[in-house]
Amino acid sequence: MVSRLRIVTWNIHKGIGTDRKYRLERIMAVLRDLDADVVCLQEVDRGVPRSGYDDQGERLSEELGYPHAVLGLNVRVRGGAYGNLTLSKYPLSETHNVDLTVPPKKRRSALVTNVDTGPPHGWMLANVHLGLMHLERKIQVKRLLDHLFEGAKPDQPLVIAGDWNEWTTRLVRGVMNANGFHVARADARPRGERTWPSRRPIVELDKILYRD
Repeated sequence: MVSRLRIVTWNIHKGIGTDRKYRLERIMAVLRDLDADVVCLQEVDRGVPRSGYDDQGERLSEELGYPHAVLGLNVRVRGGAYGNLTLSKYPLSETHNVDLTVPPKKRRSALVTNVDTGPPHGWMLANVHLGLMHLERKIQVKRLLDHLFEGAKPDQPLVIAGDWNEWTTRLVRGVMNANGFHVARADARPRGERTWPSRRPIVELDKILYRD
């Protein structure tokens, strides 16, 4: 089994930038430069007018050269839908959407896949876009962890990556302290990787957590 993975997470907002223009090419330019093993994207469109009816998952997979791609659709909009996309250089298996919706809030789910990096088993990866309210997120994370721990082998690496919509560290600290997770960062920055707002990031909304 591969012991290290280079993982990227990014809420691409349907490929529409802060200038309100749809330019998926800009997203692809950044991802080419990063050259990650696995890419977790949120708010990826399929067949929606605002993004030219593109199948963004198919375009990103083909034009970036990722042979393995899965798209978990969450929200239907104007004849199409959008959701979470996972791209990988390694085969993906056992893919499924875990419903994280907390009524009456917007439909949410975690796209869970097994990244097949060789025996004895691969990495279990959850690509998430959590809700806007803290209590909603707390319920969603508990539901997701219950699902992951039920399906994972005792020594299997687990990764939860995505847009957590979490301004503070309360939820992450709880997950880490109770379940043996760590925050993945480019370096040991004590204040985290600031990711939002994109023009001048001041908070860490996007996170990658992993269990050894």
